[in-house]
Amino acid sequence: MTNLKSGLGKSLATGSSWAAIVAGLTLIAIPAQAQTAPSVQPEQPQDTESEGVEDIVVTAQRRSESIQQVPVAVTAFSAEDMQRANIRDVGSYFASTPNVFITDSPIRSGNNVSDSALGLAIRGISNVGGNGSSFGIYLDDFNISHIALNPHLLDMERIEVLRGPQGTYFGRNASAGVMSLSTARPSTSGVSGQIDAMFGSFNTAEVSGAINVPLSSTVAIRAAAKWEGSDGEFRNKHPIGGGNGRDYKAARLSLRATPTDQLTIDLSYNYTREHDDDFGLINTGVLGSFIKSICPGVTFTCPVDKNLGFYPDNRRNYAHDAPLKVDNEYHIAVGRIQWEGETVGVTSITGFGSAKFHRAGELDFSSKDFLREGFNDNTRQSLSEELRVQSVGSGPFKWTIGGVIARDKIRNGELISAGKENDIGLPEGFVIELSHFSQAISSKAVFAEASYDFTDALSLTLGGRYSHDTIERFEDQIEFGGPLDKVAGKKSFEDFSPRAVLKYKVSQDVNLYASASKGWKSGGFQLDPQRARSDFGAETLWNYEIGMKSTWFDRKLRANLALFYIDWKDVQVSSGVVGVDSSGAIINFAGISNAASASSKGVELELVAAPIRGLELGFNLGYMDAKFGKFVDARTNFGKIDLSGKPLPKAPDWTISGFAQYSVPVSGTMSAFLRGEYFYTSDAYTNVNNIAAVATGQPVFPFRINAYDKVNLRLGIETDTYRISAYVENLFDAKYYTSSFDFGFANGAAVIPSLRRWGLRGSYKF
Repeated sequence: MTNLKSGLGKSLATGSSWAAIVAGLTLIAIPAQAQTAPSVQPEQPQDTESEGVEDIVVTAQRRSESIQQVPVAVTAFSAEDMQRANIRDVGSYFASTPNVFITDSPIRSGNNVSDSALGLAIRGISNVGGNGSSFGIYLDDFNISHIALNPHLLDMERIEVLRGPQGTYFGRNASAGVMSLSTARPSTSGVSGQIDAMFGSFNTAEVSGAINVPLSSTVAIRAAAKWEGSDGEFRNKHPIGGGNGRDYKAARLSLRATPTDQLTIDLSYNYTREHDDDFGLINTGVLGSFIKSICPGVTFTCPVDKNLGFYPDNRRNYAHDAPLKVDNEYHIAVGRIQWEGETVGVTSITGFGSAKFHRAGELDFSSKDFLREGFNDNTRQSLSEELRVQSVGSGPFKWTIGGVIARDKIRNGELISAGKENDIGLPEGFVIELSHFSQAISSKAVFAEASYDFTDALSLTLGGRYSHDTIERFEDQIEFGGPLDKVAGKKSFEDFSPRAVLKYKVSQDVNLYASASKGWKSGGFQLDPQRARSDFGAETLWNYEIGMKSTWFDRKLRANLALFYIDWKDVQVSSGVVGVDSSGAIINFAGISNAASASSKGVELELVAAPIRGLELGFNLGYMDAKFGKFVDARTNFGKIDLSGKPLPKAPDWTISGFAQYSVPVSGTMSAFLRGEYFYTSDAYTNVNNIAAVATGQPVFPFRINAYDKVNLRLGIETDTYRISAYVENLFDAKYYTSSFDFGFANGAAVIPSLRRWGLRGSYKF
């Protein structure tokens, strides 16, 4: 049952406000400039042993650079950052990134129970509809967003979250931004490794490890593996409905060869197998319009499971009369060959990924046998080759040119049938929907970017990417006992996306930049065998940004600021409406159209401070005003309504986070640490249907996600070789949820409550 998908942005400031902010940036920078000589000196390597905020090297522009030198709004986490903050998945590091919102998911990846209720938004931009993603997830420079939405963070070296369109280097899947995951590379320096173990609440356990083994002076391999199991956070009170546990396995094998000083070859293979028992959704008792329309004609009373209570009074119990099994498996292989001469470097990246998803069983999420899912099988493949040629060295002129060819395939089949207690006149096993579709997207792109330093302080970067996508799609379907129909189609789209950046180095420690960049997502067509073909065009956005990267007080404070305005045109909006027609027959309408425009304006502030030895402080603030522009004919479960000017889904006005960590020596080799973390997110909506619900007078709960905050606490001891820590997440057991599933059924809309979790973790390095 397809639901609305959405995500856009709000509004921040008038023109005069922007002028004031620009003036403020200039005033902030003047004192630093006054302390330096008129001619800015070349960068000097930092003393990493001295006190101060640790620098992070990123590859946001396909070159290794200090995060403070890159004119891009990027939040980065080193391996040490991830360990200290207990970052284990996508949601963990997005929580510490300003103006990023991610909804809790019943499962880690693959097809979820309701596409519209899950997802990610960066600066208010998200997957509202269409064939492709609005954001890219890259594993060692290979785009895996078609394969795995939430990959396991296994033996990582660094994570980068790039906000805003990154089309020049990352292509069509980068309108909102990019998550770049870099794994630890094999080393010939010696045998080394690490073992980690965790046990926590809900009988959750995890074991992981990595080992590095040199095979010769030029070849080394590295292996890593992880297992996680849990009984699950939620409890099924039905005697035969199964549990809520999970079992995850992941492994990686990588090889690095350096046959010459100029040539580096990296090969890696990643395997993941995930098994989930049920989603464990907790119902609210708030009925959707569809279930309200059919409940008067059935023998049971809606909602049916009142005896369990509803959220928020009930946060853990549900009643499902049949098990639901979810399996997801994916394989990712990446080959990278890099040759670097004195003036020119060449990089080749070849990637292949495949994924297999299966779901079957309970579908009405109640104690009644109302709906069944016979199967939902999904297979996906991605193959790409990227070749880059770029300048090497630190001269005033730097350039990069390259090209990419890629092909993404997906095949899906689903069977939904009526249960024996459907009570709406359908015989048991009646086929409500039997459908199959296959789609292939072939992409070709060429890109180039060049930067020139006019002076030691002033530089200009210009770049662009030309893309060409061809989409082929086939679909067949039986809907509510109708005939089997088949349809097929093919269409191509092309685009040129430019980028321009002006950077000014006020001093050695203060950089200002201004940029304009375009994001693009190709159009497509929707095939519905029961109705006509529906084409939709490409969507585009322009991101205008000014920012400052700065360090102060002998590197004891890092302060980065970005202000942005996004103009989003021809937004691809998916509509999914379930209801009853005039003759009493159940209908399910789904379609995609370029139905809306949107804008997002905001500010992002990131501070990290190390004022004294042993103490580190961090603070992130994101504010945005993200809203629909023109959206007069939104097709929703609450009718066809005007949502112009309404807030965008997954776009809270405020996202705030902070941490404080203090370490104190216990002995010559041991120290103890205490770390506290705080997170705040203001009101938001999950999807267009939920916005429409409130706009048409439905109850605010649960359609609006209310503002929430939470506190995490960690403490432990560590040496150079081991670390033992204890943690509590959501220390004060705040009652909140980040996604609302509006499809309803006999118990009303559902949520995934956040609960307090605790754990003990130990690690040993050798």
